[in-house]
Amino acid sequence: MNPDIQLTALQQRLTGEALKDAVARADVVLDGTDNMATRQEINAACVVLNTPLITASAVGFGGQLMVLTPPWEQGCYRCLWPDNQEPERNCRTAGVVGPVVGVMGTLQALEAIKLLSGIETPAGELRLFDGKSSQWRSLALRRASGCPVCGGSNADPV
Repeated sequence: MNPDIQLTALQQRLTGEALKDAVARADVVLDGTDNMATRQEINAACVVLNTPLITASAVGFGGQLMVLTPPWEQGCYRCLWPDNQEPERNCRTAGVVGPVVGVMGTLQALEAIKLLSGIETPAGELRLFDGKSSQWRSLALRRASGCPVCGGSNADPV
């Protein structure tokens, strides 16, 4: 769509300042990580730097996708999952069905293209995919007033 686009895939561990530096250089961040602590750290960096975040994950036959954008009126990842506790059902315990990962990654890429192209995208909702029935459902997100990341004056520095 745009021959001048620059794509940077990072296959290294990023934390602290290195993570913030990488997010600061991005127009959008696509998170496909597989643990809660990393997702929370990426979310916090995106909120502080006002960088849109598209997060997708898959466990077993299920997947989820969220488009989170400034000014974070619908909240952030931390509003939905307020701690770093790993869910009992995770990739290690339930496995991952490859085609579900493909569905989630493809939709995540599509949402990034739409966002970067100025096409409206449904920000502020959690989209859940059931691979067994091939059905989708969406849940509206709400900003948590006490969120330490996007809750206004309650926000902690990253």
